[in-house]
Amino acid sequence: MLYALDMINAQTDFLRGYKLGALILDSCSNPAYALNQSLDFVRDMIGSTDVSEYQCHDGKPPEVNYSPKKNVVAVVGASYSSVTVQIANLLRLFRIVQVSPASTNADLSDKSRFEYFARTVPSDNYQARAMIDIARKFNWTYISLVYSADEYGELGADAFKKEARRVNICIAIEERISIKREALTESVDNLVKKLQPDKKVGARVVVLFVGTEYIPDLMERTSERMKQEPNRRKNKRIIWLASEGWDRNNDAYTVGTRRLSAEGAIVLMLESQRVPSFEEYYLSLHPGNDKFERNKWLRELWEHKFSCEFNLPEGTSKNKCEPIRQSKENFSPDDKVQFVIEAVYAIAHALQAMKNHVCPNDTIETSWITRYAKLPEICTAMRHIDGDEFYKKYLLNVKFKDLVGKYVHFSPQGDGPAHYTILNYQPSANKQQTSDSDRGDYVEVGSWSEQRLEIKEELMFWNIDDDEEKELPISKCSMPCPLGYRKQLIKSDEICCWACGKCEDYEYLSNDTTCVDCGQGMWPTKDRRGCYNLTAEKLKHMKWSSWYSIVPSIFAIFGILATLLVIIVYIIYNETPVVKASGRELSYILLFSMIMCYTMTFVLVSPPTTFICALKRTGMLKKILKHLQAYFKMIIIHNYLNVCQF
Repeated sequence: MLYALDMINAQTDFLRGYKLGALILDSCSNPAYALNQSLDFVRDMIGSTDVSEYQCHDGKPPEVNYSPKKNVVAVVGASYSSVTVQIANLLRLFRIVQVSPASTNADLSDKSRFEYFARTVPSDNYQARAMIDIARKFNWTYISLVYSADEYGELGADAFKKEARRVNICIAIEERISIKREALTESVDNLVKKLQPDKKVGARVVVLFVGTEYIPDLMERTSERMKQEPNRRKNKRIIWLASEGWDRNNDAYTVGTRRLSAEGAIVLMLESQRVPSFEEYYLSLHPGNDKFERNKWLRELWEHKFSCEFNLPEGTSKNKCEPIRQSKENFSPDDKVQFVIEAVYAIAHALQAMKNHVCPNDTIETSWITRYAKLPEICTAMRHIDGDEFYKKYLLNVKFKDLVGKYVHFSPQGDGPAHYTILNYQPSANKQQTSDSDRGDYVEVGSWSEQRLEIKEELMFWNIDDDEEKELPISKCSMPCPLGYRKQLIKSDEICCWACGKCEDYEYLSNDTTCVDCGQGMWPTKDRRGCYNLTAEKLKHMKWSSWYSIVPSIFAIFGILATLLVIIVYIIYNETPVVKASGRELSYILLFSMIMCYTMTFVLVSPPTTFICALKRTGMLKKILKHLQAYFKMIIIHNYLNVCQF
């Protein structure tokens, strides 16, 4: 932040003559402490007085040591969402604009609650969408969720659950964790149960929405519970899908056996670039330097990072801090450096826009003689900045290119652009880095922006690590059912867990859970998703146009005509002795049966239908009866001839 102020104040053509300063307070990442700091800050800003501001001289009546109101434009911070929410609730009462470079709490986009809040980072809603898109990319439908007991964790988890319901991804188990060892161990036990180490299925992917201080202990407990050892790396293990709360620069995540627990983690990181000019500035800082000494926290940093002490007596054997310099080799700046600089520049550009609008004639001479003749006075219209006007009219409308060439702007809700880099933690891969990532064991495998996901799957740990089977990890409750089986849901409200039940041979699947009878004359298709008409594809019969039908039909026609001719003759000579002697009544029956037999030829060559099939069965029975009748007639005629001969 101090570097950004220096850069802005060094530009003679920017805020012509105006200089920006800062009052920097440490929130200690504690919401209650940050609120107390803010109260003191606000009280001082509005120019209130207390007893300590009265002075007495030689018994005279006390005089008020009046200090004018500080001309505060905006507050930059905080980092933790839980701290930012507390501060924002206070600052809104005084219409003070706030710009955060790190807080991603989704509720901070609610303008009915946080009217004057903006941030150079996106909301957690976008981060939840990115996580869902990654899960869908790899077909992970059964996922556990771990979140910390604070604003960041709870609201991030709510956003993820909302997105998961939208795309039918199931939450296997939710664990709200705290730093307490017993509670953390119990949560890890529940995660391992849902992982189902001995089965192919299970909730292998665990989404993390936790603050950075929770992760080391979580990795430690996981390693202990799963008894992870270097020579047991092939065992099934949890894959962490972590939010940007995972700090890739924190060595505490991966020290000792924690490395095995963290291995394979997929980490979302706010897309940022290193700022070369800032790094050059930071590397120039050292004890005794003016810019070093103005920052009271650098001494604390030096003592912690280099294990040294300041102001040691001569001849001591302890490590002195004064001669130590930050080297380029072991320097790794925080990923949010870019966003802090953008926050300061956004306020400056909003001030510039406001100055150009309300004070168009407020110019400062630029010659070296007049520039330092007197201190420039602030334009009257800008001495008392209305936070509501400054926020809505100027800050939300700023658009500028930052120090790395990125265009900065705000959404109507005050959010920054949503761009994430996707990292994969691969500490055991002894390989040449294929990306330009310089963060050691973290490999850049893709990016996400506004629902556009790009992942180089060939760089993921299961495709790179020789100890893996090089197959996509499974995070499902149940495997897909075989062809011809339906899903029998285990719970009525669960769409990811099921058993498989076989459909009947004549049934098709109307959906994944229902088998339906195809109906008469229909049969299921090969994919069992529909039915087809058997008569159209499988039924074979003689055609009227074939010789197999024409020849029998011709014989049947001649047979019918001949039989009808005999019947006519019988009718004409019905009373003659010959007709009577031949068994007249039986002959009529036999002749009629012969006609029906000839007629059956046309039934047999007709396309089959229900009616035709019934006629075929009846006709065959009549043919049998006809043959029996002919047999009895022959017996009668034979007996008649024997009587006549006698």
